[in-house]
Amino acid sequence: MAGDPSKRAPVGTIVLLVLAALLHAAMLGCLADSPNADAFGQAIVLLYAAFLGVVLWLVLAALLLTAVARGRMPLWATLAMVVLWPLSAVAVFMAGDAYSRGDPSAIWVPAFLPPLFALYALWARLPALHATFRAGTTSMVFAGAIAVLAVTPLMTATRAALPDPARDARLAEAGKVQEDRMARAALDRQEAQFASLGPDSPLADYLIYLSSMEYGERALAGIRRVKNRQADAALLLQQGRLADLRELSHFDVAPTAELCQAYGAALAAAAGKVTKARSDYLSAAIDLELQLSNMKWLTTNHCDLGQPLGLLETNLRAVADSDRMTQFADKLAALH
Repeated sequence: MAGDPSKRAPVGTIVLLVLAALLHAAMLGCLADSPNADAFGQAIVLLYAAFLGVVLWLVLAALLLTAVARGRMPLWATLAMVVLWPLSAVAVFMAGDAYSRGDPSAIWVPAFLPPLFALYALWARLPALHATFRAGTTSMVFAGAIAVLAVTPLMTATRAALPDPARDARLAEAGKVQEDRMARAALDRQEAQFASLGPDSPLADYLIYLSSMEYGERALAGIRRVKNRQADAALLLQQGRLADLRELSHFDVAPTAELCQAYGAALAAAAGKVTKARSDYLSAAIDLELQLSNMKWLTTNHCDLGQPLGLLETNLRAVADSDRMTQFADKLAALH
């Protein structure tokens, strides 16, 4: 009697059931997070859920095979499981995608399909239960429930492919609400980041806000309160970040010898890019046109920018193909 396989504890089945439960919980956790993620995050979450789903379905296949080999399952039910197992896998992936796109009812498919397979495999593995739960009735109930859940996403997808203006309007409205919520969250994060800046912040941290209609004036006011703005401005110029400092004359910094020297070196380097040897010479010239107010401010305050201004004027006249570039060169000539 001790050697009778039917009397042994189904250790293998128990191990597979525990593994299936862990995989199922992890997969549902991923799917639950997907509607709240952005497009990239949603793709990553669904990819991870798909991986967990593949492993879970292999474990369910092992449970069913163990039930057939060591338990008792009607032949017609075995054949039904051969069809329902891959069909349900496709259904779960479709339902997960639908749930991530805003269909909350779709979560019931991945929530209930794996437990149904696992419970049916456990019943088939334990023939002692068959006296209480008849093979025919039990198999029909489980197979029917699995079939209904597996077919539901397919029917939903088919129905979604048919024209339905009211449904499309609802989906569009739901999508707009989600986009608005994500946009508000992004704005809140940006506002919190800006609010964290203060007099002790580096000047560079304010620069990204200067071109914003929302933050431009507030960023400029904040820059004027930065304690190290003089040294920071000279350092940024030494790093070649001339384009980021097109409003330098409004930063409330002093035109010291150090600042003049740093600006002149940065301007000379930028002027060297205004040449037909480069494909972007026109955009480089236009970027420097935005520096006119800085050039006027520095030369008015006796900064010696003669060499970089002369270089830029010469290069502009060499590439000028419009009145705009010629007039820019003339303005530079007047400055030096």
